[in-house]
Formats: sequence, structure tokens, C-alpha cells
Amino acid sequence: MPATFRTAAIAVKAQARLRNRFANKVEDPNNPYSNHSESESDSEDEEIKEIPVTPADVAEVKKEKKSKLRRYRGMLLALLSSLIFSLTALLVKKLEGYHPISIALWRFQGALLPAIPIIVHKLFFSKVGKKVLDRVWPWSNLKNLGMFGLVLLRSMLSCNSLLLHFYSLQYMSIGDALTIASSTPIFVALLAKVFLKEKCGLVTIIASLFTLVGVAVITRPPMLTGEEGFDTKTLIGSALALGCMLLASISFTVLRCIRKVHYSITTLMFGLWGSVENIVLAIALHVFKSPSGLKEWALIGTLAFLTFLGQCAIILAMKAEQAGPVAVVRTFDVIFGVIWQIIILHSFPDKISIIGASIVVFAVGVCGFRKWLRGLPVGHPTRARFRYLMM
Repeated sequence: MPATFRTAAIAVKAQARLRNRFANKVEDPNNPYSNHSESESDSEDEEIKEIPVTPADVAEVKKEKKSKLRRYRGMLLALLSSLIFSLTALLVKKLEGYHPISIALWRFQGALLPAIPIIVHKLFFSKVGKKVLDRVWPWSNLKNLGMFGLVLLRSMLSCNSLLLHFYSLQYMSIGDALTIASSTPIFVALLAKVFLKEKCGLVTIIASLFTLVGVAVITRPPMLTGEEGFDTKTLIGSALALGCMLLASISFTVLRCIRKVHYSITTLMFGLWGSVENIVLAIALHVFKSPSGLKEWALIGTLAFLTFLGQCAIILAMKAEQAGPVAVVRTFDVIFGVIWQIIILHSFPDKISIIGASIVVFAVGVCGFRKWLRGLPVGHPTRARFRYLMM
């Protein structure tokens, strides 16, 4: 038994016994210090040393420590997925000369190929066994068939959302494309409220609106830049990014519905659907291109690997957290995208971009702080001090 847990359990039990002892004793009115004699203190010390620590005490302490980590697990995984997806956007910009469909085809291999050995391991070499398929098989169970249909729907939505995202990067910078896509919290919160019956507080809505304002500022509309109108290329890219955002919002909501499906199944179907769809499109449009040279193979391989990690991170995040907060944290795509533009592409943001990014960070910070407050005990003074954020 670890010494930390043993010490904590001993302290808790000792305090409880001492409180009970002094509560049950009747003090001598002529000697108010009668319950604190030297001999009695010695006997109490001896009793404390001999207090047994049961496995239940240790388990309770462990559970309390784990709960503190699990409280933020979903949001940390969402933040990790934002970092990964912003890196994939950077790699797409680096793959010049590749059609978006061809890039998407190679990226989906990062979701398909690693998922196959994971499922084989779970089915035949782990204790989980066929429980991996419990939620989607057999199809004779209508509930399983419906769940499998949702898995396919999520795969289709995510695939086409990603494809539109790649197309938008052909017309826009990384920061502009990611900022429009990051407005998904608005629609995710509404969809989750309507279809999933999740709570959508006033503060969450306000934070989402702040996020939308930040997105609008970063996109630099003519009313802020002083230009006469929008550029045609910018309009096409914005429309593609908006379509990406709408499909991603629905995908987030569906993913929350299928959170009990094993992540390997969800990732496999995502990669399989994306591979089949993009193979058909690449052949039909004659846009398939294979990597040539070590550098391109390295970029394609890294893109596929990051795709798998990003999918696992976002799926696990949706299992641990509600759809709204996860989508808000995903707005960090914008911040990471701007960072990569500065460091890798040597494109420095102007004042408008900095202001917009600051608004987004503020909205995300408020949402995260609200999540922390909700995890505090009801009578905690900090929770009472910021009770207006609990609305």
C-alpha cells in the first residue's frame, strides 16, 4: 500500500475518532482541562498509530484523486486534438501541387490502417473480446442497427467536412480557414440542446457568441479593412469553410450520440468511408497523385499519423465531456494556426488578427473556468463568489 494513501486514510479516521470521543465525554466543570491530560493524550496517540486502514479507505482516496484528473480530461483531449488538426492544416499547405481529394485520400489512411490492428487485438488478444462490437452488432437488434447507422452518418459528415476544409485551404490562409471552422460551438450548443437535451447555460451561449465575434474579426471584413468589397477568392474560400463548419457541427452532435461505441470502430468506419469516397472521386475526376520523393512521403506519412491521433483524441474527448465545451475548446485551432503561420510560413498577423484571437481565447478561458467552478462543492466560497458564471 503506498505510503501517501495510508497516511491520508489514517489522518481521516483519526480525526473522526477524536471528534467522537470528545463529543461523547462530559467535562468536569471544576476542571475544564480534564479531557486533555497527559496520560490520555498518550493513549490517544497510541490508538491513532494502531488504527487499521482498510482497502475501502485506500480506494476512496484513490477515487478522489482520479476524479480531479477526469474532471478536465475531456477538455484536455479536445485541446490536444486542436493542436493536431492545426498541424495537419499546415501540412496540407505544404503539399503544394496536390488536389484536395488526393490529399484527403492519403490522410484517411491514417484513420483506416491503424484501426485495423487495434480491432484485431481487441477481438482476439484482449479481455474485451467481442464486447468491442456490442453496440453495433448483431444487426438483428434494431438498436444496434440504428447505432451503426449513426456511425456511418458521422463518418460521412466528417469525411465531407474534412474535404471542404482542404478545398478552403486552397483559397484562404490557415488562420482564416480555421477561424471560420472554429465557429462550430454556436451550432453544436444549439444542436446538443435540441437533440441531446444537454444543458446550455447563458454563459456558454455568451462565450460562443464572443467566439463568433472573434472569428468575424480575424476574417477581416471590408467594414474593418476599409476595402470596397470582398475578393472573389475570399468569398469562395469562406463559403467552403462555412460548409465545413456546418457539417462538423452536426458531426460533433452525432459523435456525442455514439460515444458508447468503441473508439476503434468509429475510427475504422471514418477511415473506410473516407477512403472509398475519395478513391471514387479521385478516379472519376482524374486527380489522384502519389507522393514522389522522400520529402513528400514524409509529409504524407506525418499527415496520416496525425490524423489517427487527432481522431482518437476528439472521440475520447466527446466520451468524457459534453459536446458544447469540447467544441468551444476546439476554437484553439485558430490560435495554433496563427502560431504556425508565424513560425513556419513566416506570415505575421496584423492588429485585427491579434484582437480577434484575443477574443477567442477569452471566450474559451471563461468556458474552462466555468467548467472548473461546476466541479467544486456546492458550498465552496469560490463557487459562491463567481456564481453568476454558473448561469
